[in-house]
Amino acid sequence: MSFSVTHDEMVGRARALVPFLREKAVATELNRSMLPEVYDKLDESGLLRVMLAPHLGGFGMYLPTHLEAVMETARGCGSTAWLHSLIGNQNYLVGWYPEDAQEDVRNNGLPLFTCLVMGATTTAVRTENGIVLTGKWPYVSGVDQANWLMLSAHDPDDRKRNLTCLIPKRSIQTIDDWDCFGMRGTGSKTVTLENEFVPNHRVLCFREAEADGIPGSLVNNGLLYQNNPTSTVFAFVVAAPAVGLAEAAVEAYRNRLEVRNNARMSSSQSEWGSSQARLGRASAQCNMVRNTVLDGANQLMDQLHSKQKISTEDRVRYRMSMVEIVRICSDLIYDLFCDAGTGVMMEGSELQRVFRDIHVLRSHFVILPEFAAENSGRIQLGLPPKGPFI
Repeated sequence: MSFSVTHDEMVGRARALVPFLREKAVATELNRSMLPEVYDKLDESGLLRVMLAPHLGGFGMYLPTHLEAVMETARGCGSTAWLHSLIGNQNYLVGWYPEDAQEDVRNNGLPLFTCLVMGATTTAVRTENGIVLTGKWPYVSGVDQANWLMLSAHDPDDRKRNLTCLIPKRSIQTIDDWDCFGMRGTGSKTVTLENEFVPNHRVLCFREAEADGIPGSLVNNGLLYQNNPTSTVFAFVVAAPAVGLAEAAVEAYRNRLEVRNNARMSSSQSEWGSSQARLGRASAQCNMVRNTVLDGANQLMDQLHSKQKISTEDRVRYRMSMVEIVRICSDLIYDLFCDAGTGVMMEGSELQRVFRDIHVLRSHFVILPEFAAENSGRIQLGLPPKGPFI
């Protein structure tokens, strides 16, 4: 497939935003949501449209381009990169819905910004030509900027079946409850619905679409609209900001070493062998995790391109790899933070902000190490994996 822009151009656009995002990071945290001027920059750059289908106004590019661009924005602001990564992924998922649903989105006329809560928190009510939703969904990252949301509910006829409903922003109410230790600027607030009718064409079971055929593939070409494992892709999407945060920590730590010096220290910290070793090891680890994420994403795209079915073993392997990437990044950041002295404990410190952001990112359910590691071990022992996210 030919794209209107290249991989290098999109990554370059993300890299060019890093100084601006770093400058706005403190204000983004204080706002507890993406700033209007940051939204404008992301919109102008096209970074949220990398994987979006051309039918919906996107570039139709592939996962490695999106991930590498996210790694760049995370070097500037973790909260912004989290939204960049998630919204860019969720935007392309709109293209999985039937053509009628995509036309509803197109008729809205706004740049697509789609929030998602895949975990069902309520049970739908079946009605003629659709379902009715009433309930509450927490942690809806980017809801302030959203114009569409994908909210999930249990099928009333089969609670194990997860229905994800495409809903216009005007239908929801927002509870301003996002006051978090880290990722403060993501605006991951709670939303509610009351007796919201969702027509059948805006209701999708993603697991069934993966197995039986993606409705949106009738109007959208490309690898992401074929037999694409959404949970596997999402693990990459969660891990990518962690890489950029680790790289930001290395840069902030290096800057700290160059200026940290006081009367109680025998020399500038830049002369300490232990700190030099930390910096060298952390830089090598950053290169390793960046390459591992991108190599894995390219391998996944190659498998899809050759029309290979992504096996259970591969799904478990990819997810375990992304869990380890996040662990390495968070351990790296913790080590640098602890060695950088009291000055980085203060509000406004970039290293402190990165420290907080990575620990909130690490808490995300899709990359909890216990589930991923157990399944990795089970596969090696010839046992079937357990859910979720297989």
